[in-house]
Amino acid sequence: MASLTLVIVAAAILSYASRDNRTFFGSKIDPPMPAPDFTLVSQTSLPARLSDFRGKFVLLFFGFTNCPDICPATMGVLKQVQNRLEDQSENVQVLLVTTDPDHDSPQALGTFLGRFDPTFIGLTGTKAELEQIWADYGVTVLDNGTTHSTRVYVIDREGNIPLTYPSATNPENIAADLRLLFEENEQ
Repeated sequence: MASLTLVIVAAAILSYASRDNRTFFGSKIDPPMPAPDFTLVSQTSLPARLSDFRGKFVLLFFGFTNCPDICPATMGVLKQVQNRLEDQSENVQVLLVTTDPDHDSPQALGTFLGRFDPTFIGLTGTKAELEQIWADYGVTVLDNGTTHSTRVYVIDREGNIPLTYPSATNPENIAADLRLLFEENEQ
């Protein structure tokens, strides 16, 4: 009986240690920090709060619809992530918060994101609302939004940020990290 207890304790320790030593491709935030909540207007012209997506993982990016390179490339990467996740993609919501509220109307966001995935959601608001959100997430926005930080934030089901990525991350790496997060969330 004592040896069985020892085996169970050893297995529990190994399981815990292996879970904590998993290697992520993204920049791990440990402990995860709470994602500041916000309310903006979606491409359907309806209000949307970040907290509306609790229970899902959110991939949050800040960009603009007239971007010639980084923003469409990042949306393309996030679409590939969704494709690689297959059935598990229903656990993930992609959100784009504009850095150019003067030009990114709800309709412009809808048209832009529709080129990538109809489930992606674009968000806009007043410059004052957006400036607060940019500050909350440490996003630098210059030149009327055309120069901006380019990180992708992962927000978990509880509303915390466990990982971030540079925009040019391999989609397979992001998908692999999300699978690990899904698995951790089920334990």
